[in-house]
Amino acid sequence: MDWNVSRIREHNLRSVWENEERDFTRWLTENIGLLASELGIEIEDTRAEEAVGDFSADIVAREMNTGETVVIENQYGKTDHDHLGKLLTYSSGKNAGFTMWLAEEFRPEHRSVLEWLNETGPKGVKFFAIKPRVVSIEGSEERGFEFEVVVEPNEWERGVSDGSFTDTEQSYRQFFVEMVDAYSQRRPNWYKLKPGPRNYLTFSAGISGVRFGWVFHQGPEFSVELYISTSNKERNEEVFEALKREQTRIEENLGVELEWERLPQKQACRIKRPEEINGTITELTADQREYLVEWGVNAMDEFQEDFEPRLSALGSN
Repeated sequence: MDWNVSRIREHNLRSVWENEERDFTRWLTENIGLLASELGIEIEDTRAEEAVGDFSADIVAREMNTGETVVIENQYGKTDHDHLGKLLTYSSGKNAGFTMWLAEEFRPEHRSVLEWLNETGPKGVKFFAIKPRVVSIEGSEERGFEFEVVVEPNEWERGVSDGSFTDTEQSYRQFFVEMVDAYSQRRPNWYKLKPGPRNYLTFSAGISGVRFGWVFHQGPEFSVELYISTSNKERNEEVFEALKREQTRIEENLGVELEWERLPQKQACRIKRPEEINGTITELTADQREYLVEWGVNAMDEFQEDFEPRLSALGSN
């Protein structure tokens, strides 16, 4: 058999984005979902060139599921001490939970610094070294793009093995690992998130500050919901009211009555489909957990199918 295989060629970032600050940082800000999906997290509220004292960080954002600040420092070429100093200054100044250094080439000593910080640095702070790559197939002028994760925090998987999670936290994390795997099979183009030890898991609904989620509530109950929590209270109510005007049609499409909650004490709004459960996450049997995963996949699939086009129309207004 004649295997027709071509070599991959790598190009510097300037071949696509001439200027790091004006072109690449702006592009990354507008396409932050590509980086988020590579890491299995959700990033929103992305701001470029945000002030940190007398300096400005390339990108500052927020991780949706934890609420932690994300700081990103971009660098063309090979890493240097100047950018390492900036990275640490911005991370400290913003009290970042996620600190990301993007560069075309990482010196071994700088990789070692980030690995050391992940091992011995402040608890809960996660450091990443990420190589953005522009590639093409030999003989083709078409360019492709990908992220290569060079360094990531060990605590991505720590916690469960070292006992730092409680039984409840471990149960939440394991449940949502199963949910993510099941929902990824239902929707192959939906990218896998990395569940944490929390009672919820959310992902973007296409508008900044608006997200779909699976949530365990007191009651006890488990729900599929749309949580509307932009930084603007009036915008939250505007989105909520626009959807509520379609309540009859939405509930007919889904075949269930939903709970429409304005949540004035939180300046947010929520639309949810709850399912009563027989106990807390640690009290559920294996069969009950399996049922909830199946219910959560089906309910979210229908929820997303109905709400996404409505939100898309609102986002364009």
